[in-house]
Amino acid sequence: MSDKPYHHGSLEQALVDTALAVVREFGIDALSLRDLARTIDVSPSATYRHFPSRDHLVMRVSQCSREALARSLLAARDGIIGSNTKRRSVERFEAIGHAYVQFAVSNPNVFEAAFTRSEVALERPDDPSAWSVLVDAIEQMITASAVPPSRRKDAPMIAWSGVHGISTILTSSIWPAGVNADHEVEAVISGISRSLR
Repeated sequence: MSDKPYHHGSLEQALVDTALAVVREFGIDALSLRDLARTIDVSPSATYRHFPSRDHLVMRVSQCSREALARSLLAARDGIIGSNTKRRSVERFEAIGHAYVQFAVSNPNVFEAAFTRSEVALERPDDPSAWSVLVDAIEQMITASAVPPSRRKDAPMIAWSGVHGISTILTSSIWPAGVNADHEVEAVISGISRSLR
């Protein structure tokens, strides 16, 4: 074990970064504070100063994973250039849906980690928040008259459930043989979009 000094806060970040790398490759169940300590060459007791239990680490990794998802949604939204017309607002909304599915398919272990339950309460809200990105996209559709204001309350959960559902099915082993994934993803996202209007 090394005596290499960590500046205040840098050990915590090293633990989080290493944990995220483990999750990307092996999944959330592979996380172990002792293994992380070994990997970054510090004593196990040093890890417990920052994460008193595995649940504390899972909470942080889950939050970092959701924030990575949110950043991918923001990038997709921001990729649709132009003023907030009816058409553009729908395109942004659908781009967010496609980005959600793409994130799940490209990063299945991180996607699973993003929604892993932890018994430890969050220390702060997600920043950015995938939920907020979705709510804002729906608000933009309402502003552009693409969605009626009466849908404001239920639209986010309808949209999230549909896109999360298809993402979960795609990343599991239950995808039906012979079914074209691209076609079904497009059908789900455009179907959600139409159902809100």
